[in-house]
Amino acid sequence: MTKPVLVAHVTPHVHWDRAWYLPFQQYRYRLIEFVDDLLDLLEDEDAEYPSFEFDGQTVVLEDYLEVKPENKSRIEALVKAGKLGVGPWYVLPDEFIVGGEALVRNLQFGNRISEEFGGRTDIGYVPDPFGHIAQLPAILKGVGLDTFLFTRGAGQWVGEAGCIFNWTASDGNTSVLAVKQTPDYPCLMAWGFEERGLDRKDSPNVNIETAMGRLQRLLDGLENTYNWQAPVVQFGNGSDHTHPQPTLPMLIKEANKHFEGKIELRHSTFVKFFDELKEWVSSKQEPLVEHIGELHQGWDRALLSGVFSARLYLKRMNDHIMRLLQDQIEPLAAASWSLGGRVRQRRLQLAWREVLRNHPHDDICGCSVDSTHLDMEIRFRHAQEISAMLLDDLHAELRQQFDLSHDDENAIPLILHNPTPRPWTGTLNIDGVLPDAVAWNDSMGGKIKIAHPVEGFSAQAEVMTTAPLWGLHIHDDRVANVELPRLRGALNISGLPPGMSVVHLLPGLDFKEPEHNPVNVHPDGDWMENGLIKVILRDDGRFDLIDLENGRTWMGLGVVEDDEDAGDSYDHSPGGHPIPVGDGKGPSLEERPDHIGRRILHEDEQENNCIINADIEKSNAWASTLHINMEWRLPKRFNDTIQERSSDNDWLAINHYLTMRSGSRFLEIESSIDNTCNDHRVRFILPSGIESDSVHAGAAFDVIERPWHFPHEPTWNQPEVPTQHFSQFVSVQDEQHGLALLCPGSNEYEARQSKYGSGLDLCLTALRSVGWLSRDGFAWRRNRAGPCFPAPGAQCQGMSWFRWGILPYEGDWSEGDADGMAVHEIAEMLAAQANLMPGMPKPQLDASFDEVEYIGDSDRRLQPWKLIGSEPKPLFASLKPCDDGKGAALRLWNPTNQDWSGDLLSDIWTEVEECNLLEQAIEGARDSQVSIPAGAIRTFRLY
Repeated sequence: MTKPVLVAHVTPHVHWDRAWYLPFQQYRYRLIEFVDDLLDLLEDEDAEYPSFEFDGQTVVLEDYLEVKPENKSRIEALVKAGKLGVGPWYVLPDEFIVGGEALVRNLQFGNRISEEFGGRTDIGYVPDPFGHIAQLPAILKGVGLDTFLFTRGAGQWVGEAGCIFNWTASDGNTSVLAVKQTPDYPCLMAWGFEERGLDRKDSPNVNIETAMGRLQRLLDGLENTYNWQAPVVQFGNGSDHTHPQPTLPMLIKEANKHFEGKIELRHSTFVKFFDELKEWVSSKQEPLVEHIGELHQGWDRALLSGVFSARLYLKRMNDHIMRLLQDQIEPLAAASWSLGGRVRQRRLQLAWREVLRNHPHDDICGCSVDSTHLDMEIRFRHAQEISAMLLDDLHAELRQQFDLSHDDENAIPLILHNPTPRPWTGTLNIDGVLPDAVAWNDSMGGKIKIAHPVEGFSAQAEVMTTAPLWGLHIHDDRVANVELPRLRGALNISGLPPGMSVVHLLPGLDFKEPEHNPVNVHPDGDWMENGLIKVILRDDGRFDLIDLENGRTWMGLGVVEDDEDAGDSYDHSPGGHPIPVGDGKGPSLEERPDHIGRRILHEDEQENNCIINADIEKSNAWASTLHINMEWRLPKRFNDTIQERSSDNDWLAINHYLTMRSGSRFLEIESSIDNTCNDHRVRFILPSGIESDSVHAGAAFDVIERPWHFPHEPTWNQPEVPTQHFSQFVSVQDEQHGLALLCPGSNEYEARQSKYGSGLDLCLTALRSVGWLSRDGFAWRRNRAGPCFPAPGAQCQGMSWFRWGILPYEGDWSEGDADGMAVHEIAEMLAAQANLMPGMPKPQLDASFDEVEYIGDSDRRLQPWKLIGSEPKPLFASLKPCDDGKGAALRLWNPTNQDWSGDLLSDIWTEVEECNLLEQAIEGARDSQVSIPAGAIRTFRLY
């Protein structure tokens, strides 16, 4: 039987990194000429150039039209004519770092902008990110996309499957047709310019002979490497920032002559390729291979997973502002608007736009030049500024919905906001002005009274009054500069119900005891316990944790390790295996090298290379904190020439603040590192003592079970490295119990056979310090990943703070609710003050306060939504005003292996309607009874 002619859909495209080894404005300078030339080419009927794909993202249209708005109609005409493909994304993000909700917002933005220009490219095009999350099929399908085209992340099994497979989300049902590009998205970039790759691509001087040789190598690779079986294939003509190639139609004609009877090349689009591919798939007798899980391997393309720990300060900024928007501002905006407040969707979108513009993979991954990342800090600051104004307005609107009255005229009303679906325990910081009243001036502090008592909800004020201080108070059009006393301190909260609750602060001292066992602290700060857990400090900076309910003990937690880092912003690496500068590629290593200069703090303590002190930071029955200070003498840098850590040293300071709360099994830790050294990695280690073949890691709308050991595959483009990504938590468990390491946002971990006892160590990367965007290669990556530009900002000098913690639990992680606890604690640990809304108006010019007269319809409590059903309940992702101005959109997800069904109720809205991720209603009755299958993501419109 004669083999059919292979049809190759040659797709001209560009991959436009908005910023990378050049900052945004310099790349945009080039973007203007690029788009000018592209529009002229697509409009020229004599050019025979029918179509072009604009990288699957729409932010580039905004960037261009900000400079040349007069060309918007030209772009619209080309999009509507099918000659210019745009969308479906707003930006091409890193999927792991930004998380699931950011991906949804990204696609919502992309869809909205694409529709403005005439419609999106309905292909899940994700060419260059460094691997793909397991729930991406559900996210793509949720916005109406049933295909997925990618380059990075494939394991060897992808080639064995012929690079075409069904990729199924974690619910086991939602699938997309996935295609691995062969070998990558730029496979025919600069076609015909093989000998002069730096020439302008609009040059007519192409080499037909080298062009045909290159195409032959691609065809050989299809057969020998990628096991391609389909009668159609897609080749990309374009790459990073490459201009369209007017000679492409001529090259296609020459290739069809040269390879007549073997291959037929067509100038095509992604959509046309998938249309033909789907016909072949539907006619196949054998089903495609199905894959459930992540795509995060480096079989044929480097994976570059060291970006998870590059410039961690950017990941923490991103998580902070996203948590502020998702957990605080949007739920309040949805509630306020539905109760008659002002519409603020556009201003919410403005804040999100600033955040999303930091999500392209080279930006948020931290693998660009310093100026690119300095621009990111400005965008995050802008998002923060918008958020502050939104919060201020929302607080003013919402307090009018409550009964804030109190019999005591000196009472200060507050509204506590818990955005999670479960009772919340933690500390809310308070710093606000007081009326210049005798009762407050004579009081040394304040006490808290709950306006609407609820079982399990208690609170205690740990505050002090100050003498009158001058302060600025911004009103709509004036600023009041007045002198008033202030109330400063914290509110210890236990079991705050979901939603909004009114409390009052009264003059006096608050001696209330917690409902659960108090936190007891040793007089010298050697230990503390709360009846559930006990922590004992060691002299060497480590600590032991005892589960008092079953006697299990974890010894020597908090090991601090410091390794040399001979890598770059893309990848960490041990030293000892440099690639000569300029080579760009080194030899394969048969075994994964280990570090040559590891330092361990508690061992250095014995050699007088560190100074350790501990004291009591706070002792309170509700919550107590122990402080550990460690000053550590470490090598100043890594010497590339001799491949050793330097003999000159500097002192690095690490501080841990360990907090234990009454009634909680969770040990909270706030850590700081004052980094004075270069080219190294600091990690905190938890020896778990638990034997297991795998760990569970929080992910985007998911919990992933991964093996702890990844075999070294020397023939791969980049063998797997031991470090992996996690969001919110990672845990190790056996059949009886487990230990979870919790850390907000995007983080990096390694699970390994313990170096300090039995079982597995959980290693949390706290700091990674490098000085290069890319290098030519090293032990853990043999290829250059990008231009070899210096990036001194990636050394992350100075002070950094982050919060993490430890949770021992019984049985399976879902029974211990480690993931739910992580989300719960994150709401506390990030933006805690935003949970507290002032009930009083701002002071007037004469320092007086308008009388609080609000007697709203919501009485003393308001719960925007609640789930009635069995535990464990689905987890909260977001609650926001719908973009079309009709109701609110609530997104939930179920990380467990059990289907969940129950009632979705609200104090504000009365009707519930399921919708997709674009907030488009799914046909069906409006019913408060909802179902969320195991592993599924669901969105509901509330009216």
